[in-house]
Amino acid sequence: MYAFVASHNGLGDNLSMNGALRFLLKFYEKVFFLCKDVFYSNVILFFTDVPNIVCIPFDGNNETNEIYRIIMENYNDPNNDIFICGNHKLFLSNKITNNDFLNYNKIVDEDYHVEHFGFIEDIYKDAKLSFTYFYEYFFIPSTQESIDLYQTVSDYYIIFIQLRSSGGYCLNISNLLEKYINDDNVLLLCNDENLYNLENEKQMKKHNLCKPFVYNKMVNYNETIKNCNEIYVINSCFSCLVLPYLKTNQLKATKVEIIHRCRKIIL
Repeated sequence: MYAFVASHNGLGDNLSMNGALRFLLKFYEKVFFLCKDVFYSNVILFFTDVPNIVCIPFDGNNETNEIYRIIMENYNDPNNDIFICGNHKLFLSNKITNNDFLNYNKIVDEDYHVEHFGFIEDIYKDAKLSFTYFYEYFFIPSTQESIDLYQTVSDYYIIFIQLRSSGGYCLNISNLLEKYINDDNVLLLCNDENLYNLENEKQMKKHNLCKPFVYNKMVNYNETIKNCNEIYVINSCFSCLVLPYLKTNQLKATKVEIIHRCRKIIL
């Protein structure tokens, strides 16, 4: 059987479904995942190790109609099951007939609950999935670029920062800048912008080191995220990368903060 999955369609939402899609492969020959065309080049890299997870891009400017069309084209095929999550359940329904999946049961581990991440729990519940799969089946393959990028900065004490959310919120990092911007041993690595001034002779080397990390593909931060020393991210796409690594003890960082509208989330 095949599974078709439609969920929320921000980049972080797509990443939060990583564990769900990998879990579904226990029961389905292929899993087809709908994602916006603008994120497609990022999302397909989440699954390069599993060719039977297939991403289907759709026109993000016509999301509701496109998802409805793709799902309905496959809904009545007896070989297909349909998993609908988030806002799409307002106009589409699950169709789950795979008995092996329906008979599989796992108790939800309450220790995995995190304040302000209830929306991910709800998405998993919509698909009749335990929230534990978000963590226990989460996997991002490390690209060679990810490994190489980390090696270019591995001599530093690395502080990784995601400064901005897609909703326009921005972290106040003035304290980090004041404390570390001129510290020769520390590298402030931010995916949103280069925090070092190319015109400043003392900062030029660090500016050039940080440049490839600005707006790169998410998978290419993988090794750096896992091996950096401190992490400060706003509750956006990178929080969906940091959180499962944190909860499954895969981070080297001794200090990790996910901030929701300038409030620390309880981890």
